[in-house]
Amino acid sequence: MKKRWIALLTVAMLFAFTAGVVAQPAVQSITASLANDFKFTLNGEAWTPMDNGQPMAPIVYNGRTYLPVRAIAEALNIKVDWDEANRTVILGEAPAPAEEPAPAEEPAPAEEPAPAEEPAAPAAELAIEPTAADFSKSAPADIPVKVTWGPAKAITGITGSALGGAVKITPEADKHYVVTDNGDGTAQLTIKKEVTALLPVPITAVPEGTTLTLTIAFDNGDKKDFAVTVAK
Repeated sequence: MKKRWIALLTVAMLFAFTAGVVAQPAVQSITASLANDFKFTLNGEAWTPMDNGQPMAPIVYNGRTYLPVRAIAEALNIKVDWDEANRTVILGEAPAPAEEPAPAEEPAPAEEPAPAEEPAAPAAELAIEPTAADFSKSAPADIPVKVTWGPAKAITGITGSALGGAVKITPEADKHYVVTDNGDGTAQLTIKKEVTALLPVPITAVPEGTTLTLTIAFDNGDKKDFAVTVAK
């Protein structure tokens, strides 16, 4: 038979670990029965709940049987603990502490766009200026010609022809023409008046309007023609 005890018990006592735990606020008084005649088996063997080596009887309340949490947990090899601050029974491992949310990363400042590169200036082309000149029989003078090197770097030679190829000459550097590099991609070609000495007749005997075509050859393989027209 069950012996009925009329006592002031608390719901917290049903799950308590020690007498000190239940002496807390926010408990509720109940009337329950101490069931000394209840028996238990654990994994097929007789088992008695114990508290510090003393047998414990279950409590029956509202048709339900209650046993101390620690006795049950230790019988099942489950770690049990009590969180006093939060008044929480912990079975097994304690819950991991809530992680603080990582601070939101500030967006990186937008990089200033690199200034657009100015288009490279087009490469200079090989050119001579002027491409023709008059040569006065009465006042012979050197003829200056501006050379824009472009892909070339030097003049390799000059040849001349007149009268449809009937007259051909080959001026010599420094003697009949001089090249002075300006160091800025240009040069000064000076056709010396002495070039007329290569003609088969004196320049004074050459009819006015006769054209001598000088072909200037460059080290990159290009050629430019320069026309010299005999004048009064």
